[in-house]
Amino acid sequence: MKEHVIRVAWFGPPSDNLQDKMLPDNVEILEVFHGPQFHEWESVLADPNLDAIVFSATQSTSENQNVLRTFMQNQIPVAVVNPDADSLFAYELEMIRLDAGSRLTAILPMGCELKLESTAIRGQARLSDPSLSCIYHHLTHDLLYLENTLGVPKYVFAMGARLNDDVRNLTINVEFTSGCLLNWNAGSARQNSQFEQEDILIDFDHDGFSTTNVKQTIENLIGDGNIDDTWVRYATTREAAELISVSLKKGRRVEIFDGNPTESDSFKGVMSTAGCFLLLLALALITALAVFDIGQLSETRDQHLTALESSKTDLPERWPLWLRLWPVYPLILFLSFQFLKIVIRTEPKDRQST
Repeated sequence: MKEHVIRVAWFGPPSDNLQDKMLPDNVEILEVFHGPQFHEWESVLADPNLDAIVFSATQSTSENQNVLRTFMQNQIPVAVVNPDADSLFAYELEMIRLDAGSRLTAILPMGCELKLESTAIRGQARLSDPSLSCIYHHLTHDLLYLENTLGVPKYVFAMGARLNDDVRNLTINVEFTSGCLLNWNAGSARQNSQFEQEDILIDFDHDGFSTTNVKQTIENLIGDGNIDDTWVRYATTREAAELISVSLKKGRRVEIFDGNPTESDSFKGVMSTAGCFLLLLALALITALAVFDIGQLSETRDQHLTALESSKTDLPERWPLWLRLWPVYPLILFLSFQFLKIVIRTEPKDRQST
């Protein structure tokens, strides 16, 4: 029985070596887009023969980020090869995916299959430069590689001299949920990364893809079932790696919280900020009016005394009711904000109907 052919567009450097190493036989590349602007890349948006996008270009530039946003908004399935996006953009892309009903995954190398003891392990990375962005990228993929056997990171503690974006003599300790402690630094690893525990030595190649796993990932991406959580795992692990700078600044270990922010979480955060602002504004206005009333108290008292002495019954008019109820208005405004999510929410487009 002939296998179903999956047609993809490749975004990134046209590396035959990488494509041959990772893509299974039933994946056909229709087009390759590379270069700074991906010349005429918009043509894939209306290509009825296209099943998915394989994105191997960097996600660190605003141009490439906009391309990925467009794919998600148009419900085009995307598989990102060895992602290098920062956690902020990774979470943003996940929220766009959820809102648009699109599909997104990450193609990662095979995870560690050796059983390691839950004690301590040493890790070295061969870095192209000592910048924090390079360290974030390397450490993220090293942690993802070890996740199968050690679990997810729980704490991170970084030590080293930081000069702007350059880190010298950096040592990072990462504690996993299994209790194992990873001592990680830049060294002379033969591959991209190397791990050692007692008499066990592991070389980790960041391009060590499994054709079988890639095939399963892409088939799952274009299928109708639930997609895997690979992209979310990348985003949370990248966020953990980025806590290096926080640890360096504070000089102590930092706890890693497991959480995937959603659109609902962002909305709640905005509403909490707006609510605090309105309450503080109301408090400030109450204080200001209280001071104003105190200043006017003696004048009002004199007016009452004068009216009584002259036998007048018409006392000074009070403020109108709508003005005296002003403290309620900020609360009404805040409560009305809660309905914004319902009002502005749009239904995801169905790519098949366009």
